[in-house]
Amino acid sequence: MSDSAAPAVYRVEVSKEAFTFAAAHFITFAKDICERIHGHNYGVRVTVEGPLDENRYVVDFIALRDAVLEITSQLDHHVLLPTDHQEIIVSQDERETTARFRDRRWVFPNEDCVLLPVINTTAEEIARVILEQIRERTRDKFGDAISMIEVAVDENCGQWGICRTAW
Repeated sequence: MSDSAAPAVYRVEVSKEAFTFAAAHFITFAKDICERIHGHNYGVRVTVEGPLDENRYVVDFIALRDAVLEITSQLDHHVLLPTDHQEIIVSQDERETTARFRDRRWVFPNEDCVLLPVINTTAEEIARVILEQIRERTRDKFGDAISMIEVAVDENCGQWGICRTAW
């Protein structure tokens, strides 16, 4: 290799049939429209980038896979609700979760809901939450050698919301 050659970049991507979750949600758009509650069969793909370690891989596929499976299983068969939206107000008591948007109201058993720290439960925001959870769950295993992580969430057979950030 000559001195002027760019260093190699290595990337690991995991995308498995098991990285799916079925969930209900609704979002607001165009400033004042709140869509009806509906569901998707979401799919998840995760990519990390970094140098090869002493074993000659970027990260352990199994550790990355297990983190993604844990997160997607926690989202599966739940209603996803935003906690940071200005007009979708979510509250909980000991039994129920209530979401309100202006004159509309939805009530669910607490165990049926996952509250996400997002403004809107879009695929892009869900990707960010999953990314942050993967980083949190794997930082001890992967350390700081990884330079980039990207999470893609498919909400409708080819409609991907993607979040990419430095590790």
